[in-house]
Amino acid sequence: MEDELIRLSTLGWKVPMKDGDGIFTPKEIDEGSISFPSEGYTGEEFNSEASGFWARERAKCIWDLLAVNGIRTLWEIGAGNGNAAIPLRAREIKVFPIEPLRSGARTLSKNGFTTFHATLESLSFPDNSIRAIGAFDVLEHLEFPNQLLAETYRILEPGGIFICSVPAYQWLFSDFDTSIGHYRRYSRKSLKTLINSAGLETQSTTSLFGYLVLPAFVLRRIPYLLGRRNAYSQTTESSGGNSQMLDTLSPVFGIAGRFERLVKLRIGLSIILISKKQN
Repeated sequence: MEDELIRLSTLGWKVPMKDGDGIFTPKEIDEGSISFPSEGYTGEEFNSEASGFWARERAKCIWDLLAVNGIRTLWEIGAGNGNAAIPLRAREIKVFPIEPLRSGARTLSKNGFTTFHATLESLSFPDNSIRAIGAFDVLEHLEFPNQLLAETYRILEPGGIFICSVPAYQWLFSDFDTSIGHYRRYSRKSLKTLINSAGLETQSTTSLFGYLVLPAFVLRRIPYLLGRRNAYSQTTESSGGNSQMLDTLSPVFGIAGRFERLVKLRIGLSIILISKKQN
């Protein structure tokens, strides 16, 4: 058994049983209640997005923030099919994924992760028991994210870290968001207010992909304002083309990314916030 699971069991946690696929599954989940299309994950082992430009750049920023805080082990809520977990593992972060969609959990397990097909609440961790929790592009999928954050606060140990990423700016909201189950997008201020209301103290916020804001406004927001309402399948096809473009132009965008980190731009398509539970 993993050292982290042994540590938690000594604190009184009952480790869930594994199912036939070797995935820890504490209870049955109504996947129809999850605000993300179940067809978004195939359950196959290969996840091409995890090695793409967006995933790599986001993982680098997350890793930098975790490294400053000495974090080497991370419990990830809503881990999907590994878009964050896979590149973070490549940077030697030990990730324990928690994923409520079976197809995503299956991909993570096939990639060698100790995976939980669960929600955070269903795992019933002991109070003050987890050092670091991540939720990457998750909060926007929750109608009431304060419920997840309350559970996060309960189980974080004093001084524990919560790190999250969210899509930026409600004025960029489009059919891309509705098709994949977003309730909202965030500003730095609204995200910080939400996190602080849960009792967590914000340490920093970082904006990523500022050079993609204008293209997103032109290609997504304007067509949405003009009445376009693409379904998930159409959104996926469009996003696939965008991902290929990002990968093709990654040397150029990589330079742009280094520049935005150097000057600490406060605009971007994504916001990463790191916070701490006070002692």
